[in-house]
Amino acid sequence: MKRNVWKFLTLVIIMVFSLIYTVKWLDSYDLVLDEETLEVLLDSSGNISSENRLINEFVSKVKSVDLINPVSILMNNYNVGVNNENVDNDYEVETMKTDSSPIVYIYNTHQTEKYSGTKEININYSVLDASFLLQSKLKKYGIESIVETSSINDVLNTNNWNYASSYRVSRMFMEKRKEENPSLKYFIDLHRDSVNKNISTIDINGKKYAKTMFLLGLENENYRQNEIVMTKLENYLNTNYKGLSRGIYRKKGKGVNGVYNQDFSNLCILIEVGGEENTFDEVGNTIDVIAEMINLYIGGKLD
Repeated sequence: MKRNVWKFLTLVIIMVFSLIYTVKWLDSYDLVLDEETLEVLLDSSGNISSENRLINEFVSKVKSVDLINPVSILMNNYNVGVNNENVDNDYEVETMKTDSSPIVYIYNTHQTEKYSGTKEININYSVLDASFLLQSKLKKYGIESIVETSSINDVLNTNNWNYASSYRVSRMFMEKRKEENPSLKYFIDLHRDSVNKNISTIDINGKKYAKTMFLLGLENENYRQNEIVMTKLENYLNTNYKGLSRGIYRKKGKGVNGVYNQDFSNLCILIEVGGEENTFDEVGNTIDVIAEMINLYIGGKLD
């Protein structure tokens, strides 16, 4: 029995050091990721897209292990797995009430939209990862936020709804979070566009960014209120980061949603960030700007 325990300990220690050296290799490799991005993506338990959550859970456990005392490994619970919330027709959504007073709700109606520009390190980053990065940046400004982690696809599959019903599900989540956290005031839906990289990328003073685009639903009867907000944000980008924004895309008519949950609040903002071919570093540079822009808007400093 003791021999089996020590075999297990030896195997775990080998895995730990392999992980450490892998992270060191990534850090020394000429990648697009900076230290802060890695911290957000790999160092905050549960705050990661489903493809990377197992890695994330393992890293969080490793950090709590005393390598000088291998027995401490056995004191940790290594039952890791992805928590997929199953929502039935009664719309039971897991509670996400916080002890703080968050004012920004960040969500992704299309959670599975990914960025393929970082395949060289075999990690698929998604718009959900971008949401966690935005949350981290906003926190530096003293702005508390919530990132929606409930699976929209689970609800679609459970209820036999098609992909076009994604906005129906994200609306359900948004209403639930607002009920739990009345302090929420700003609602940001991050997406990724499907355009080519030459359209979705811009170089500003030697730094590459993933271009943004605001989407405005004209079938919301109060869309002009949302339009005023988006126009202020877009003007800021045009003035301070010329060419970063691709403008405000106004949509209505057959075959489109036309509302995009913007009837929920005039501060419900849909932002496309880059395209599939953008690297996560380019996306991260843009998230920096978006956080800066939101901070200024919340502070009443945008005309």
